[in-house]
Amino acid sequence: MILKGIILFGMIPFSMILFSVIINPFQFGRELGLGSLIDRADELATVERTIREGGKLFLIGPRRFGKTSILKTAADRLSAESAIVLRLDAESYPTLDLMVAGIVTSAARHLKGGVRRAGEQVRRFFHTLRPELDYSVLDDTWSAKLGIDSSRQDHTVLLTEALNGLEQLARAQPKTRPVGLIIDEFQRVVELGGRVAEGQIRAAIQTHSRIGYVFAGSKTRMLNDMVTDAARPFYRLGSKMFLGPIPREDFSRFLEEKFREGGYSVEPQAIVRLLDLAEDVPYNVQMLAHSCWFRLREGTTANPSALTQPFVYETLVYLVRQQDPFFTQLWRALTSIQQRTLLAVVEQGGVNLQSTKTAQSVGRGPGTIRKSLHSMIDSGILREDHLMSSTRLRFEDPFFAQWIRVTIMPANGLRQA
Repeated sequence: MILKGIILFGMIPFSMILFSVIINPFQFGRELGLGSLIDRADELATVERTIREGGKLFLIGPRRFGKTSILKTAADRLSAESAIVLRLDAESYPTLDLMVAGIVTSAARHLKGGVRRAGEQVRRFFHTLRPELDYSVLDDTWSAKLGIDSSRQDHTVLLTEALNGLEQLARAQPKTRPVGLIIDEFQRVVELGGRVAEGQIRAAIQTHSRIGYVFAGSKTRMLNDMVTDAARPFYRLGSKMFLGPIPREDFSRFLEEKFREGGYSVEPQAIVRLLDLAEDVPYNVQMLAHSCWFRLREGTTANPSALTQPFVYETLVYLVRQQDPFFTQLWRALTSIQQRTLLAVVEQGGVNLQSTKTAQSVGRGPGTIRKSLHSMIDSGILREDHLMSSTRLRFEDPFFAQWIRVTIMPANGLRQA
């Protein structure tokens, strides 16, 4: 209890006072900064080096693995050193011409010398696009639209013109001031512009020496094919880095330290259980840990000061039931073949899905099962996890798989995998 600024220790346990002032250390659902990233030093260094040296990097990794946080942190650190770093999410733009306007707007925002000077530079560097700029004094924000009739233009050509303009901007800066362009979910650019866009973009950026390009994407199979197929334009255009899970030893240490700092004891295998249930996916690990912390603080367990294996699983069930409306809607949107195929993925751990056993459980032949799997990969429900000598199919959201185990399998008389 706090009364007139005095903490009355004799009236409530000290641990409850401690819990009331410590913020939940497990964050998810937003871009994390440098202090919240775990064991991503190599990835950060690679992104920063690419931009400083005017290189080209393809950063490929599944959703929920912290890719966007790495890009944000790298951009923030470079910007603090006076670099110009434009960072865009391709999925935020329904058309390429709007992305082009986004590049021009971001460029104006990063230029120095006052509003008038910045406007003059943007119009000079991007003159082929005839940008029309607007600056809001109240919000201190720029907005731009293209002065040419984009409805009559090839939007990929507009994008390459924007990239060429960005190169001119970079050449006008001191060599000590790097310029970088980061495009997250880059595969969306190719989806909007078609396969021809790859060749047009390569033709433009292979001549650029002052801009560091980082193209990131979560559709791992599509991006991997794009950069490893010798017949594709992006083959050997730059370096590539695959973003995997955080090493268990590092993640385990972080989780245990944070729970202990909060005053909780940690059962030796509780952290292993937490990582297993979240399948080592950073977003889901943080989400489950966040929920465990919250429920411990609220005293929703027989032993509110200990993180135990049973409590972790109980929290997982609590968490997936909270998301029941979303998962139910997702499940009902699937065809019956897709539903039975997902049950087989859960039962078999994502392997041996071309087996006779799978065909019998789904009630369809291997060709139909393969088509069903590919459609769910394309829609972002499943992803391919490439092992050393095989491929395993995993859920983009491991908690959807857990929801199927908890809700669908028992209802269908199936043993939880």
